[in-house]
Amino acid sequence: MITYRPNYQRAEKAAYNLLESSKVNALPVKVKKLARRFPNLKIKSYSWFGDKYGMDIDEVCEFADSSEGCCYYKKSEHKYLILYNDTIDNAGRIRWTIAHELGHFILRHNEITDKTIIARNSLSKHEYDAFEKEANCFARTLLAPPKVITALGKIDIPLLSDLCLISIEAASNVLNFINRGFEMGRRHVAKSWAMDLFKDFILEHRYGMKCLECNYYFVLKTVKFCPVCGTEDLTKEKGSNTMIYSQVELNELHTAIQCPRCGNENILGDYCQICGSYLVNMCTGFSEEGVGEPYQGHWHELDNGCGELLSGDARFCTKCGSTSTFYELGILKNWKDEKENMKLREELPF
Repeated sequence: MITYRPNYQRAEKAAYNLLESSKVNALPVKVKKLARRFPNLKIKSYSWFGDKYGMDIDEVCEFADSSEGCCYYKKSEHKYLILYNDTIDNAGRIRWTIAHELGHFILRHNEITDKTIIARNSLSKHEYDAFEKEANCFARTLLAPPKVITALGKIDIPLLSDLCLISIEAASNVLNFINRGFEMGRRHVAKSWAMDLFKDFILEHRYGMKCLECNYYFVLKTVKFCPVCGTEDLTKEKGSNTMIYSQVELNELHTAIQCPRCGNENILGDYCQICGSYLVNMCTGFSEEGVGEPYQGHWHELDNGCGELLSGDARFCTKCGSTSTFYELGILKNWKDEKENMKLREELPF
């Protein structure tokens, strides 16, 4: 008799493969949406099952041999039904149950054992424990992928619970698993695909900032001043823009792709060869006084600024708070004027 042993590497790989093939790029993972990829799998609640077959919740629990959920396999049709107890007052716990049962499905536990339901009373204790450990490993990797969680930096139990929409107990277990791995020399370094898929999510979590003055949201690794209004009144926040201000599309050299003054698209250098506008947004070293009165010198030769190259929305240097070249030239307008114009447009009767 061959003893089945839990294969954690296989379970982890299956979860990561599902995330990658489904192009999941943010947390929380929408586990029910992932399951829709499989035509022979349906997910239903205990309440639905009870209504369909005239059972109360206790009877459904008895049928499933679980108060949490089960993965039911109809061998004759090669179809699966994941059932979960929707009367449990803990959304995170329900999500974990569904991911756990999805693990049984992906890892083909029912087919390996030739059992309709993976249950204590139908398997030996050793077999049942092995399959449960694999399914839990799959659920942990799917809902709170260690490679992604590690890349987020410092994180605590409540924050992990909120990010992944899992219970506090599950979040605690996930962090304990990651920390034990570090103690044993295991490094959950994100593979290239994980970093590619979750790159924006990770950057937003680690570097997302909101300005309390102009209500602008932006993502920058090193920032002291708001790029739109120049204030230092910033707070760390993950989210999206609540205010949209005008900006100029730049290339990787921080040069305008199209001249913001005359619309010339044939850009050959730092200056527009049609109208002469300077096309690089950078720190000028100037204060906000006199903005809009074009400086007649050569912006790239200024030596009184910090030299920081800026994003296409920056009116101010995020490093030292000085004005930007685009703001000084009047290419980017004052945020208060833009906000007032937005308000007026919203109030128009047509």
